[in-house]
Amino acid sequence: MQKDRIHGGNVYKAAKELNVSPNEILDFSANINPLGFPHAVEKIILEHIKDIAYYPDTEQNELREAAASYYGTKPSCIMPGNGSVELINIVFEAIEPKEVIIPSPTFLEYARICKNRRLKTRLLDLTANNFILDTELFNRIKNTISPNSLFIVCNPNNPTGIIAKKSDLTVTLEELKTRNSYLMIDEAFMDFVEENESMVDFIEQYDNLIILKSVTKFFAIPGLRLGFVLTNPELMRTFYNLKDPWNINTFAGFVGTEIFKDEKYIQDTRSYISREKKRLWKNISKIPNLEPVFPEANFIFAKTIGKIKVTALAEKLKQKKILIRSCSNYDFLNENFFRIAVKKSEENDILISALNEILCINTKKEDNL
Repeated sequence: MQKDRIHGGNVYKAAKELNVSPNEILDFSANINPLGFPHAVEKIILEHIKDIAYYPDTEQNELREAAASYYGTKPSCIMPGNGSVELINIVFEAIEPKEVIIPSPTFLEYARICKNRRLKTRLLDLTANNFILDTELFNRIKNTISPNSLFIVCNPNNPTGIIAKKSDLTVTLEELKTRNSYLMIDEAFMDFVEENESMVDFIEQYDNLIILKSVTKFFAIPGLRLGFVLTNPELMRTFYNLKDPWNINTFAGFVGTEIFKDEKYIQDTRSYISREKKRLWKNISKIPNLEPVFPEANFIFAKTIGKIKVTALAEKLKQKKILIRSCSNYDFLNENFFRIAVKKSEENDILISALNEILCINTKKEDNL
C-alpha cells in the first residue's frame, strides 16, 4: 500500500505554523547526531568557498579513498552519491530486478522508487515477527523468490531500530546467491551501533551483495547530501556508467574527505549515543501507556497503548515546540506508533517532562487524548 510521502525533520513547516523561529523547535523527528557536525566542517567550507566557481571533481578519488578506509573496503568497491535515494535508483537501473522484496515497516523510499519504476514489489510483514528479520522469517518465503530479485534490508531498521544479525543475513545472502538474486543492505545507522553487524567484509566474497552507507546521520550534514554504495568491482563499474558525472557537490567532496579522519568526534559520538539512548529509553519506559523498543541506533521506536493516538500526542507536543515522527504512514503500522531521535541530555529531559505531563494527565481522565 502506497503511503504518504512524509519524512521527519520538517522544522520550517512547524515553525511557520507556530509563528516561531526554527531555532525554537526541538526536532526529535530527524535522526541526526545531536553533537552536530565536526568542527572542521565550517573551516573546510570557508577554505574552499572560491571553488564553487569550478565544476566539482568527477572522480572524487580522495573522497573514495577516505571512505574506503573508514568503512573497511577498497576504493574500487565504493562509489559516493548524492544521498541514498540517488544510489538506490542507480542500483535499480543497473540490475533491473524482476521483483523487489522489502521487509516492512521500513524506509518508505524503497517502495516509492519501486512504484515510480513500475517494479513488481512485495512487502514482507515484520509485525508478525515482533519486527525482527531473522533466518526463520526468511525461510518462510525463500522458495517464492524468483531469479534476479532484489531483497532489501535496512539494518538497523528505520523506524524500529531493531538490528538483523550478521549470522542471519549471511544465510540470506547465500540463499539469494543460489537463486541468482541480490541482497541490498542499507546501513545508514550502522555507525551508531555498539556491536557492529555490518556486512562490508562480505563485499568481495559475494557478487550479489550491495551495501548503502550514509554520512548524513552520523556526521550531521544532511544538507550536503552524501552517501556511498559498496559492492564488488565488476558491478561497481556498471554503477559508475549510470551515475551523473557531477553527482557530488564541491563542499560534500572536500568535507567528506576530511571528516572520516576525525577519530575524536567519532568516538565521542559513539560514547554519547551509547550512554544517552539507554537513559532516554529507561525514562520513556516509565511513562504510562508507552512501550518503547530498546534502541540499537540513535532513535527510539515506541507504541502508545489503549485509546491514545499519536496524531493527538504529536499535536500536543508540537504546541510545546517539540516534534516527534508519527509512524502511521509506514506500511503495517497505525496511529499507535512513533519514533524519536536521541538528542542532547537537556533536550531529552524536556521531551520526557512533556510526555509525562501530557500522558499522565490524560491517563487519569481516561479520554482519547
